[in-house]
Amino acid sequence: MDQSLRGFLNTLKNESGELIIVDREVNPVFEIPGIIEKCISHDKNAAFIFNKVTGSSLPLVSNIFASRKRIALALGVKEEELNATFRMREDKRLKPEMVSSGSVQEVLWEGEEVDLSMLPIVTHHEKDGGPYITGGVMVMKDPETGIRNAGMYRHQQKGKNRLGVHFAEVSHSHYIFGKYKKLKRPMPVAITIGAHPLFYLGCLSFVPIGIDEYEVVGGLMGEPLRLVKAKTVDLEVPAEAEIVIEGEIDPYYEEREGPFGEFTRVYGREMMNPIVSVKAITLRRDAYYQDVFSGALEQQLLGGTPRLSYIYKMVRTACPTICDVYMPPSGNCRFICYLAITKRLEGEAKNAICAVFATDPFVKYVVAVDDDVNIFDNDAILRALANRLVPKDNVFLVPEAKGSPLDPTAVKGFLVTKIGIDATKPLSGFREEVGIPGIEEIDLSLLGIL
Repeated sequence: MDQSLRGFLNTLKNESGELIIVDREVNPVFEIPGIIEKCISHDKNAAFIFNKVTGSSLPLVSNIFASRKRIALALGVKEEELNATFRMREDKRLKPEMVSSGSVQEVLWEGEEVDLSMLPIVTHHEKDGGPYITGGVMVMKDPETGIRNAGMYRHQQKGKNRLGVHFAEVSHSHYIFGKYKKLKRPMPVAITIGAHPLFYLGCLSFVPIGIDEYEVVGGLMGEPLRLVKAKTVDLEVPAEAEIVIEGEIDPYYEEREGPFGEFTRVYGREMMNPIVSVKAITLRRDAYYQDVFSGALEQQLLGGTPRLSYIYKMVRTACPTICDVYMPPSGNCRFICYLAITKRLEGEAKNAICAVFATDPFVKYVVAVDDDVNIFDNDAILRALANRLVPKDNVFLVPEAKGSPLDPTAVKGFLVTKIGIDATKPLSGFREEVGIPGIEEIDLSLLGIL
């Protein structure tokens, strides 16, 4: 398959309403995110190519991940098949394939040639600490095992050859970086910007430490991810990517970094964080720069999609009859979780809810419903709450549980009150619901309606 971003853009060009191309010059400071946000508010939720960006010769791509339909297109399936397909392919990991050369290294900027200001790095929000690379996947290696680890982090531009980086304390990267600190060695890193959507999704997959995310990418693609050796660090990067930033992180040097508009649509605080010293930038001759719209729908769905797979697999152990799971954008694709189950026993839904809380500490509210409820439809969820929920018996609270440090309601750093809601019907004694016999056999196309 075509493993490049541009290959996927060609796919979008053949899908009505999925790609908007802007030829007028636009400013990367606030204007680009402003255009996207305004389009979404007017029901024009498309991916964007901005061909002329002030201060850079590179075109910019953004909002790729802001719809489940586009994510499904990346997998080559229908939207309703997205969750099941992702789960299946995620488990069929394939080792990457080394190739001798790649288009991502057609141009090399090294040493004094390095200048991050040549990239159209976006400033998304009024109080962001500066321009941030938000569409970069950083790869590093465990210094003890040599196994790669890849993930997405915020990177604040700090001049022509320096980037701030924030590793959350629970991340695998934080653990690996700690090993370099003990060894008193700088950590080599490479940041890929602009790749096929499945590269991003695979690198955000919830796999145990010690599993190479590049193998997950191969599983999602159905073929090995093609890699080339980086030019200045001992790492491997996607051969068909648009841009790669190579550098290293001094484990004992930090600078102030932040604030930054996070997925919760509030600012992550300023803090002391490590700095990437950039050694080289490689790119295609006609490279696209890819931005992920932070604090918005794109960032939420990008991180939320692999999360759904993780929750489903973990909850299935406690509740084998789980049908599907969904985290709506209204809950930042993190804090609210809808769970559909085929209930066999009273109390089973509550066990499934508790399994969600144990699996993902970010989840704050879980609503469990029967398998006849469309969990991708908020109205269907509200109808289940209205018609099937008995609050005094089936709503429970978990006070002072571990949540997300980015949750605006958290106290003492990360403690939140969680709410479990069992909106499933009782197995007996529930009033019969209406139905229309033969509705499944009606073909509207034969009536000239569709």
